[in-house]
Amino acid sequence: MGHPGPAIVMRKLEEFYRGLLAGLAAVAGVIFGLTAVLISVNVVLRAGFTSAIFGLFEAIEFGLLAATFLAAPWVLARNAHVTVDIGLMVLSPRQRRRVGRLTNLLGAILCAVFVYYSLTATLASAARGSMIRTSFVVPEWWVLSVMPVAMALMTVEFLLRFGRAVTAERGRIEL
Repeated sequence: MGHPGPAIVMRKLEEFYRGLLAGLAAVAGVIFGLTAVLISVNVVLRAGFTSAIFGLFEAIEFGLLAATFLAAPWVLARNAHVTVDIGLMVLSPRQRRRVGRLTNLLGAILCAVFVYYSLTATLASAARGSMIRTSFVVPEWWVLSVMPVAMALMTVEFLLRFGRAVTAERGRIEL
């Protein structure tokens, strides 16, 4: 039996990648949902029973940080992020495509820089054994680790967007 062709391998990699982004977005959604439920429960506990969930606010802080970074690559892939394109409306379609390619390339470069620095910070924190001490104690690198992962996935997404734009441009005939 022979090796699968490059097109099949690329399709499988893209399916895996899209599934990974959807999975991370689902985790973020669960975190956001739990945050809403637990804040509501905490309000009822405080109002009715003069007690609260110990460490809830710190856990929510960590959860919101993680959820934001975990969902960001999925949001970018779905083009569901906020865009300010009013300046692009005065450009010709060709100029808009050029700006789009440049923006995607710049996004990839900036995200790659963030990967480097966030990974460096995460590894340094792990090497030092730094801990975050609030209502409970957690290794700092656990909190930092979502950043290089998310930024790496966003780098990939920006490069994919750039590649799709270049491929589409090659197939376009302009008169």
